[in-house]
Amino acid sequence: MDWKDPKPAPGPLAVVQGFVNTANRMHDHDELRTSARAVTALARLGLVDEVGHIDEADRHRIIAFREALRHVLLAHHADGVEMAPAAESLNTAIGNVAMRPRLSPEGRPTISPCADGSPADQAIGAVFGAIITADASGIWRRLKACRNGACHWAFYDASRNRSGRWCDMNVCGVRDKMRTYRRRHR
Repeated sequence: MDWKDPKPAPGPLAVVQGFVNTANRMHDHDELRTSARAVTALARLGLVDEVGHIDEADRHRIIAFREALRHVLLAHHADGVEMAPAAESLNTAIGNVAMRPRLSPEGRPTISPCADGSPADQAIGAVFGAIITADASGIWRRLKACRNGACHWAFYDASRNRSGRWCDMNVCGVRDKMRTYRRRHR
């Protein structure tokens, strides 16, 4: 269903990237549009069991979490979006998800959702646990949302100086550069 084949982010960021990209703004497609589709999409990402059920309130919570996360990814660009409001909206979306700290068999600290939470808590907790792991490895701030307002697709900025702005230079980058060119030459 993806309109793009994004380069997957490394390690735990692949889950975060996949979760954010469940909404494709360019094609008005949202894998979380219904409860049944949400379960299928979240199960594909390994965030919930396919036999689980997500009610409407939890589906809206998951969508709010995804969009708050997208706002944080926009704030990862050095120019523009303030991190404080993005962090506040993400903290609100996380709510009271119960998390369990653990030490992995390799000796690395991890955090995961408590097993007795709702499917929404499981999904949100798993994504947030991946964020914590990515932050500990120093790659979290490389996951960004495309600066094209019609897109906002999550992408991994692999550039040496971390200055990537668009998910795809040949699509969103060219469109932005053309808009800038037209504005200057009016």
